[in-house]
Amino acid sequence: MKCLKLHKIGLISLCLSASFAAHADTFLDQTLATDTPTPTSQSATAEPAAPISTPSSTDASNVAFQQLLNSYFPLTPDQIHQFKNATAVQQEANAAPPGNSPPEGTSSIIPVTLKPGGVMPVIRVGRGMITSLVITDASGQVWPITSYSIGDASSFAVQWAKPSGVLMIQGQKLYAQTNIGIMLQGMQVPVMLTLLIGQNNNWDYLDYVQLDQNQPGDTNTPQPVSQAPAYLVDLLNGIPPPGATALTVSDNNAGQVWSYGGQYIMLTKATLLSPAWTSRANGPGPTPFHAYALSPAPELLISNMGNLEKLLVNPGSQNAQSNQ
Repeated sequence: MKCLKLHKIGLISLCLSASFAAHADTFLDQTLATDTPTPTSQSATAEPAAPISTPSSTDASNVAFQQLLNSYFPLTPDQIHQFKNATAVQQEANAAPPGNSPPEGTSSIIPVTLKPGGVMPVIRVGRGMITSLVITDASGQVWPITSYSIGDASSFAVQWAKPSGVLMIQGQKLYAQTNIGIMLQGMQVPVMLTLLIGQNNNWDYLDYVQLDQNQPGDTNTPQPVSQAPAYLVDLLNGIPPPGATALTVSDNNAGQVWSYGGQYIMLTKATLLSPAWTSRANGPGPTPFHAYALSPAPELLISNMGNLEKLLVNPGSQNAQSNQ
């Protein structure tokens, strides 16, 4: 009997437990449903939250492009111009020869004698500059060269167009000195010249080396240039002697006349016929200049390109100041 009661009590407890569990699940569902908010008209019309601000793609591209420009072109245009100017100044200084003045090129007539006891003439050459040597005879005609030999070929570059009478010499160093021997057509003795680089920034761009004799077979026998006074040779180079006074003549294009040392000296391309000249020096080339020394005379008779002309000289007037 007691066991039956206990059994009944167990069944009742089990039933109550099952009933409580069912009610608990229902209560939980109702609670969750009540706690979940239902959308209202106000929440439906609410504005969305503002998005987070980020840089645009265009701004990022501009920044990257500017960085690329800076990496390839770090200098400003003004800095580039300053750099170019500084570079040009440096290159100009490197190209300039030593000394305070730029090199000066001159041209002259150099009388040469092959007789014993003569002095070997000096030819001034510049580094990187070309000096042309023209070999002529006493009448001014170009004398063909057959060969040459130079002492220091590493310091002087020589060009020669066979069989001309012209040598082109270029200096290869800042300072150097040597000599050159030139064999001429029909001559058994060489013409010896000294070559010099670096003489006070001066160099010869064109020198006429004039011998004191004519070429073999030449019938023209003017007075050898070596026997002419030095001031006539200087006059051929365009340098009147110190103390010479320029005089006025009727045609300056035909000739120039100076009073010097109690005589007249004249520079012309024409041939002086009268009065007789006492000394003469001839320049080179097919139409050379002639320098004459003559006695003073009011009239000069010349042959100018086959035409006879008379030049009137006014000894009382001057067309230039005296050379000091």
